[in-house]
Amino acid sequence: MNAAMVEYGPLTVFLAIMAIGGLIASNQKIPQLEEMGKMRRRLLGLFVIEMGGLAASGWTLMIHNQMVTGGSEFCAAEGIVQCGSVIGDPIYSEFFGVPWGVIGIGAFSVLGWLTLSMFLEMKADWAKSYADYAWWLSLPSIPGIGWLVLVELFLVEGAPHICPYCTSVHIALIACMYILYTIRKERDEGTWEVTAQLSKADLLAKARKK
Repeated sequence: MNAAMVEYGPLTVFLAIMAIGGLIASNQKIPQLEEMGKMRRRLLGLFVIEMGGLAASGWTLMIHNQMVTGGSEFCAAEGIVQCGSVIGDPIYSEFFGVPWGVIGIGAFSVLGWLTLSMFLEMKADWAKSYADYAWWLSLPSIPGIGWLVLVELFLVEGAPHICPYCTSVHIALIACMYILYTIRKERDEGTWEVTAQLSKADLLAKARKK
């Protein structure tokens, strides 16, 4: 298998998932989602991005575990853009003994659960408050991302190094924060709409018009 495909193939998939989530959450017109309200689209797009971040975090954990026992074919160890020196660093690849991949998996799992709960039960009294919980949960990512970028640029052996998989996780976190900010802002402006399901008669009438 081509080495570049092994190394960057999964990264392309993760970024594509996040891009799709961003498109869903945007105001871009998508015919397949025209029946879905704006807020539901925001939540669906947010969930897709979170799942992309979860997958990327899991991938970094796999690479970390491989680097601990030797090397990894999924991550280059030379050059500026590589993750071997970052994910495999014996000091900075963990936070108080916990690999950063585990922290990412935990964060995206909780964010995903909160988002999916809101998406499925928008009419529930607690749904709007879950947006606040998710927002506050995402805030620690700001100093976390700042620290990890500092580590990549200045602290790891042979710095600077840019870890592409780590960067994809950072992109997912920043996108989640932005969408959550937008959701809370629109909620406070009174746009937490819930699109009612069409009855069978309405669905048949709509089908006849096509």
